[in-house]
Amino acid sequence: MSYAPAALRPGDHPILTLDGRPTLTRPAVTADRTAVNAMHARCSAESRHRRYQTARQRLTPSEWHSLTGPDRGLAWVTRPVEDPYRVIAATHLLRTPAARTGELAILVEDVWQNVGLGTSLVRHALREAHRLGMASVHVLTDRDNHHMLSICRSLGARVRDAQGPTVDLALPVPEDAS
Repeated sequence: MSYAPAALRPGDHPILTLDGRPTLTRPAVTADRTAVNAMHARCSAESRHRRYQTARQRLTPSEWHSLTGPDRGLAWVTRPVEDPYRVIAATHLLRTPAARTGELAILVEDVWQNVGLGTSLVRHALREAHRLGMASVHVLTDRDNHHMLSICRSLGARVRDAQGPTVDLALPVPEDAS
């Protein structure tokens, strides 16, 4: 669900959560790492584990650069409109060596989960994947990450591999995603 705030910059993507809270997603920059690490500190170890398959507490400058460097793909941060200095979600759409295939990962702060934000961020990433010429996007998540599994199933994902504690999913990029 999106809404139309007064002034948007190029690349800004407004999202209104199901409970009516307005947020703004914009391209991530190097300077966002501090706010992203603050979000990591507010996330439960379980949420961080579901995102990274380890309970990572922070991202180093080189890790953040590898996720946000333009040669790797696209990255966004999401902030609540009423608190524009607080990051509540980080989304990464990375290029892979496989032709026309991307890799998607999202971390949403615990108190912002279950309000449609994750689904909206995946849909936004799929639109951008279409713009980049990708045909599918892979998601690797914990087997017990019911939120992400539900989002992916609702968007037509197929399971590529489900051995061990993780599930590897392939999300189709809709032709009409633009």
